[in-house]
Amino acid sequence: MLRDFRYAFRSLLHNPGFSLACVASLALAIGITTTVFSAVNSVLLRPLDLPEPGRLALLWGTERRGDTRGVVSFADFEDWRKNIPAFESAAAYTSYDNPVLTTNGPPERLRSLRVSHDYFRVLKAKQALGRFFLPEEDWDGQDNVVVLSDSLWHQRFRSDPNIIGRQVVLNGRPHVVVGVASSNLKSLPKSLASDPPQVYRPVGEERGEKSRDGRHLQAIVRLRPGATIDRAQAELNLLCRNMERSHPDADAHLAVRIVSMKDDLIRNLRGGLVGLQLSVLAVLLIACANIANLLLARSTGRQRELAIRAALGAGTRRLVRMLLAESLLLSCLGGAAGLVLALWGSTALQYASAKVLPDHRSFPFDFHVLAFSAVLAVGTGLLFGMAPVWQVVSSRTEEVLRDGGRSVAGNRRQILRPLLAAGQIAIALVLLISAGLLTRSFLRLRAVNPGFDAHGVLTAGLTLPGARYKTDSSRVQFFENLLPNLRRLPGVTHAALVTPLPLSGDFDTTAMEIQGKVIPAGERSSPDRYVVTPDYFSAVKIPLLQGRLLDRLDDQSHKYVAVISQTAARVLFPGESPIGKKVRAGSANDDWDHSPFREIVGVVGDVAQYSLGQSSRPQLYMPYAQYADAYITVIVRTADDPASLTEPLRHAVLAADAEQPIYDVTPFDALIEDSVAARRFAVWILGSFAISSLMLATVGIYGVISYGVSQRRQEFGIRMALGARPVDVSKEAVAAGVPMILAGILLGLAGSFAIRKLLVGFLFGVSSMDLDSFLGVPLGIAVIALAASYLPARRASKIEPVEALKHQ
Repeated sequence: MLRDFRYAFRSLLHNPGFSLACVASLALAIGITTTVFSAVNSVLLRPLDLPEPGRLALLWGTERRGDTRGVVSFADFEDWRKNIPAFESAAAYTSYDNPVLTTNGPPERLRSLRVSHDYFRVLKAKQALGRFFLPEEDWDGQDNVVVLSDSLWHQRFRSDPNIIGRQVVLNGRPHVVVGVASSNLKSLPKSLASDPPQVYRPVGEERGEKSRDGRHLQAIVRLRPGATIDRAQAELNLLCRNMERSHPDADAHLAVRIVSMKDDLIRNLRGGLVGLQLSVLAVLLIACANIANLLLARSTGRQRELAIRAALGAGTRRLVRMLLAESLLLSCLGGAAGLVLALWGSTALQYASAKVLPDHRSFPFDFHVLAFSAVLAVGTGLLFGMAPVWQVVSSRTEEVLRDGGRSVAGNRRQILRPLLAAGQIAIALVLLISAGLLTRSFLRLRAVNPGFDAHGVLTAGLTLPGARYKTDSSRVQFFENLLPNLRRLPGVTHAALVTPLPLSGDFDTTAMEIQGKVIPAGERSSPDRYVVTPDYFSAVKIPLLQGRLLDRLDDQSHKYVAVISQTAARVLFPGESPIGKKVRAGSANDDWDHSPFREIVGVVGDVAQYSLGQSSRPQLYMPYAQYADAYITVIVRTADDPASLTEPLRHAVLAADAEQPIYDVTPFDALIEDSVAARRFAVWILGSFAISSLMLATVGIYGVISYGVSQRRQEFGIRMALGARPVDVSKEAVAAGVPMILAGILLGLAGSFAIRKLLVGFLFGVSSMDLDSFLGVPLGIAVIALAASYLPARRASKIEPVEALKHQ
């Protein structure tokens, strides 16, 4: 076998063009396939980076017959924690808490996690100093304690060993440091709890039934050894029925679903990643088909050599081993080069997927990825190596020696090469049509008008602490002082406030009652609610359609007013003008009976709140001066680069209040781009694979036609000697490839039609049977394929009859 490999190596060195084409094709295909597998391995196959992750599960509130992922209340959670035997430990938490720290340095907004006392036990964490939370500290009034993360302790408090018992000020309130977590405390995945927390605080829930009504927490559990998800779900179902009877008002239709943490995190990723892996395997198959064609052509040229070896006593097994040694050497060289490409590719893929796969910051090359790459290299070598082996096994030594390894009309039995080329065209066509549909869909989505102009707008989050800004008037006064200063910043044309910000991922819905219409409480409309300052509409250019916009006189000393969207006017007031009508809007925490009715003074255009292209919902705008919220987004518009305003904006806010840092400073345009990140990623990936497959298929077509021309050299020489024109020879050579091209296109169209239903959920504004894609792409492939056929056909037309016939 070593002699075979040495001979194969010398043989490949003597044919550098052939060798380079094979290794480059394999390197590209194996590199792409391994790159994608590194992501599949990291996301789907590797266990979570948490202690004993197989026993971690999540609890989601849901309807009894639904499959939603809702939040839970603390009182319900406590009943589950105490009464489910399958639970070893359980904790409730929420990440919607980012307090401002004003101790030991400048004000800093911290990433925080509010957790119940068992959270650290669920994650099997140890403290570096002090202790973790006690059960009684879960309740409001006893929750002014904190546990610092190891990083915050080192960076902000310089690893002070006497930190336990000291007070730190968060949001203007003193908190006692009771512990410091060790550095080995693993944070929850980003999709479950945002970024790694710097400080941990108790959940601070109210005692009694109020904590049973307020559903705002997530829950994580650790199962006992041997307990299963099914067993825990059965116990939960039984307990929920008992809780319904005990608390009929708060727990009507109560249901909870338990799911393993790993399954929950990959629920929306498994199908896409598996489909992506299958797509790149299709590219790999194209590369294998190409190399099989090249090897068939080369082995056909070596038929006389192989026949002489057989005549001198070499058995079929010996010849097969020699050919396989050559194909395995090619595949190993291609695999090694592909692995280097995959190392670069995984970095690029990690960057491109940062917004799509937030829980996976890297795709490491572990043993599984290296083993996969090795199996690919050996497997592809055996796969494309079978083509010349089959040719050798099926050939007859006597015929080869008698014909001298040549044939005037070519060997009619050589049908495998055009079949492989047709398969390449079919695979490339399927990928190109799919990529075309996704690209057209993405372009249509990007062209959607969001209802506002985000260009030139900078956004920043700001939260006023309740300990220092206890009243609406104090919050309104702060922003009345701040906004004029912001308008005076260089280049700023508008400054305003809004909550929530469109396309930011946040939302706020409210029940609504229309004065004079009797609507049962459970059937009230629930529009999206925005709290804004008057300049907001001008700052983001939301058009006024009817009535007037909000102005500076719409405050607590004047009548309560609101502006609604075009869809709200159409849905809530069909066939009549909404101007002058009065509505009452509240929320779960409002005193509904004492909420004021607001007069509708204007109608504005709809805006995209959740995503581009989604059907518009009713929207309601309330003046900030009449509904002051502590959580707000500051926006400023400038004719210059909005990013240049980051530091001036930060300093302007600190000048108004030295303890108020801004956070999440982002150009508004970037939020729109982030909202379509998943679709852009899909287009980028599938488009790259489709173009790669087209390039490989084009090379394959060229190889088949070129080999056919070389096999028919004597035939073309005879034709030209008998008077055939060069153009006739060219037509004959091109015509030989037409059946192969047509067969590939028909197979590709059939495959595209079969998988089109898989793409329906990813399309926007484009039919899965889009004629432009199903007609334009095959036509383009046909033109490219004919161009690839023309080059060797043109060479055939220049054959000199004397040269072609002198060996005949």
